[in-house]
Amino acid sequence: MNTVTTAAGRVRAVCEFCGRQSRPVVPVDGRVWLLDLPRGWSEAPYSPTFTHDDGSTGSLWQCPACVRRLHRGEGLTSRAYAAPAALPGGEASPRP
Repeated sequence: MNTVTTAAGRVRAVCEFCGRQSRPVVPVDGRVWLLDLPRGWSEAPYSPTFTHDDGSTGSLWQCPACVRRLHRGEGLTSRAYAAPAALPGGEASPRP
């Protein structure tokens, strides 16, 4: 999940690494815009119709803390790959 919509119709970006959520912003054309987010958030832009392996769509977001960790050279695992993938029989399997 890359964004969360609040009951008021605003949208929060969700960090692809730690799951931290931004403050809610008013969506433009149903999307979060980087310049509307607090300072320090980063975006890996994707088309709104692009579907990621975890089933989420659109851009990926990184919170300020994870951006700092990445700039220090730390390797972070995306939440989409942190959990084991489910096999058709219901068994769990680690992602490649």
